[in-house]
Amino acid sequence: GSGRTTSVSGVSGAVALSPEESGPIVEAVLATAAAMLRNEARSSGATSLSQRDFEEQRLIDKCLAGEAEAFRPLVNRYQRVTFSVALRMLGSRADAEDVTQQAFVDAFNALDGFRADGRPHAFSTWLLRIAVNRSKDVLKSKKRTEEPLENEVPGTEAAFAYDPSNPEANASSGERRQHLETALLQVAPKYREVLILKDVEELSYEEIHDILQLPLTTLKIRVV
Repeated sequence: GSGRTTSVSGVSGAVALSPEESGPIVEAVLATAAAMLRNEARSSGATSLSQRDFEEQRLIDKCLAGEAEAFRPLVNRYQRVTFSVALRMLGSRADAEDVTQQAFVDAFNALDGFRADGRPHAFSTWLLRIAVNRSKDVLKSKKRTEEPLENEVPGTEAAFAYDPSNPEANASSGERRQHLETALLQVAPKYREVLILKDVEELSYEEIHDILQLPLTTLKIRVV
């Protein structure tokens, strides 16, 4: 209702990457974003995943009842993986931050249309669908599908396997990551989005299907 919409300004403040996060997020937080959902799943098991789904639905219900602050835990949980996907879609940190914030605002404003329908990871896949669509809108408007990465996002910092205790391994990993990110920006968005979700974020085909709303056969063809 109108009460929830007028509270968006308070929620969007929680979405924005704070100055304290803006530096370390690439080195430390983004280092684990790719495996975040999978690592939680492996460590906590199916029961905890189910509990998390129920918890997220309760938070959504509170938001719909007018408690805007109930959206903050969802922002905290998925801000980093959303930023990670946007960054690799766009190759621009500034654009990725804008898309991340707008995706959460869009999701908040559309919560009354969200339907989990008993699906695991229903909210996160719905949110990432919004972020991917927002990213594609930016690409269309700026026609930047082949623009190289910004200098401020070097490969070593963006590497998900970043390990400060092993600089030699990081140098090699950083080179591979830089090549990967540069290569991703050379392919059409319809292929890039699948490659990012499957090979970088390590999502399952079922999760990618929920995000992109494409047939499984199409997804598998685009990954080949």
